Amino acid sequence: MKRFVFIFLLIPSFFFADVTIKDRLLKASPGDYLVTEQGGSYSLLLLRLIDPPYLTIEEIAIDRSNIDLKKISWKNWVENKAPGATSWTAFSLDLEKNTLSRSYSFLENQWLFIEKSDYFFKELLSLPFRPTRDNERKKIGPAPMPGEIDRRKFWKPQLIRDGKKHKKCEYEVMRAKWPADKTQLAGCIFEFYLDVEQPTFPFPYWMEVQHPHYTFKIRAIDSGSGIQSPMKLLK
Repeated sequence: MKRFVFIFLLIPSFFFADVTIKDRLLKASPGDYLVTEQGGSYSLLLLRLIDPPYLTIEEIAIDRSNIDLKKISWKNWVENKAPGATSWTAFSLDLEKNTLSRSYSFLENQWLFIEKSDYFFKELLSLPFRPTRDNERKKIGPAPMPGEIDRRKFWKPQLIRDGKKHKKCEYEVMRAKWPADKTQLAGCIFEFYLDVEQPTFPFPYWMEVQHPHYTFKIRAIDSGSGIQSPMKLLK
């Protein structure tokens, strides 16, 4: 599940149809970051390096009990080597081959075994994303009765940047469908919400996988740019 969360958070913003994740990642800026909450922990995803065809992303996790969201400066926390972190992992992507090439744990000081995932990455990095149609978007309130006009407003997730909540925000909502390949993700709909004001920011503020039998969601609790990792780059 942890690896799935990492991969899912790579899904970026697009403003035109038939654009891929790889296209967007190459337009992002090192230092961009997103913080999400899953269960009892927070996870910070940091875009560390873009050196085509390679791209490095770091993921840092910490228990919720060790962080006060009202006082935390994520930038200072990372640059002070993330005190209290339970994991700190670097992932190197080969965007030419569409593969996860290497993975390293800074806290364990060792390279991590990478399961065979060439097929999964090739599909994910080349998956075409398109704007979600208005009649498919989430809305606020109960659905209207048959024959009535649907006047409900579109639902929007909370946008937080550098610890500050933004009440006025507009999102680009994108989705893609995983091919019918007999895998666990076959036929799933990937959907995410992206800040219109930050067209090059690589991470979504709301992420969801929709399946007839289950739904998987991730929400962002903070975001920003300009973080410099103190850890040595992968070699």
